[in-house]
Amino acid sequence: MPRSPLRHRLRNADAPALLESFFVAAVVSFLGIRAFLAATGYPRVGGGGLHVAHMLWGGLLMLAALGMLLAWLDRPVQHGAAVVAGLGFGTFIDEIGKFLTADNNYFYRPAVAIIYVLFVVLFLVSRAIVGQRQLTPRESLANALDLLEGHLEQPIEPSDRARLRALLRRAPAGSALARDVRRYVDALPAAAEHDAWYEALPARLVAAYRRLAAGAWFDRVLVAAVVVYTIAAVAGVLTLALTIGGTNQAWTVSRAGEALSTLAGAALVARGVVALPGSRASAYRWFLRGLLTWILVTQVFVFYGSQLAGLGGLAVDLVAYVSLRFALAGEHEALRDAEEIDEAAPGTAPGAAPGAAPQPPPEAAPGAAPEAPSEAAPGAAHEAAPHGGGSWARR
Repeated sequence: MPRSPLRHRLRNADAPALLESFFVAAVVSFLGIRAFLAATGYPRVGGGGLHVAHMLWGGLLMLAALGMLLAWLDRPVQHGAAVVAGLGFGTFIDEIGKFLTADNNYFYRPAVAIIYVLFVVLFLVSRAIVGQRQLTPRESLANALDLLEGHLEQPIEPSDRARLRALLRRAPAGSALARDVRRYVDALPAAAEHDAWYEALPARLVAAYRRLAAGAWFDRVLVAAVVVYTIAAVAGVLTLALTIGGTNQAWTVSRAGEALSTLAGAALVARGVVALPGSRASAYRWFLRGLLTWILVTQVFVFYGSQLAGLGGLAVDLVAYVSLRFALAGEHEALRDAEEIDEAAPGTAPGAAPGAAPQPPPEAAPGAAPEAPSEAAPGAAHEAAPHGGGSWARR
């Protein structure tokens, strides 16, 4: 049977969640091992000239994950395997310094920066493979069949039934298989909705954050925090330059790279500040570009020079990045709502309530020339209420 190109392979609808679980588990494993070893004085497992490196435990965990995927079909097993594989990979990659040095040096200085770069590259490659495109009809049907495996001849929870129906609605039009599966899903008995704590906790955190982001003050505080953080970063670069100049120290590659990339990110944030009075959405995009510069470039040099001491800055960058993504999504949602209102009431006079009946034009005085229709300025944008109900800037 001929093999199809990679782009024709069927994508897994759960791939983003699986990859996220893998990366989170890998990072937790790596940081947990480093913290444990530092707290216990880096003990050696073994004796008599033997040392059992924890890389071996990482290999065993990845083997266990592979066995889970080969032995079972259920999707919950896939998610468990993703976590186990992530724990194994983090345990394995923690010892990369031993394999890059002739003396098996676990404390090889660039090790943390190399691990960070590896995580970033793996994340970007996985995102490129999974893609952001919507599932094709064929992929939707395949994912519905895959999801149905865990519910054969069993009661089904409302959320799983709704997800199956959504996938089947996007299946190929006129598919007899999709039609039969839809009837089978509709006939399955209902089960009470139940979410495990590890499933419910992320949803609750997201809901709580959305409630927080809905406040009218959120955008102002977010922009002010990004600007203050940028000023602090630039001040740190200037302080470093003055310190090096005053002590006749040499600029190393890591210091120069950290300083230049910090200034580049700050310039992108400054560009966003300039765009802020005209469009908050545009300003947020510039802010995100600046933060990505710090996350993807600056942090590499920080980890090289400061090792795990750079985790604090990375945590701040990630929190700011996620917050801006939420804010930008809110801007897009508010703009779409405003456009839908305008489309639903095309005859509404400016300033009139949506859905109000259009007012007849005023009668002209006898003998007066008819008034020429006014033309809207080309490219005029809709004015919409800003996200969160504030009115301090236009889009």
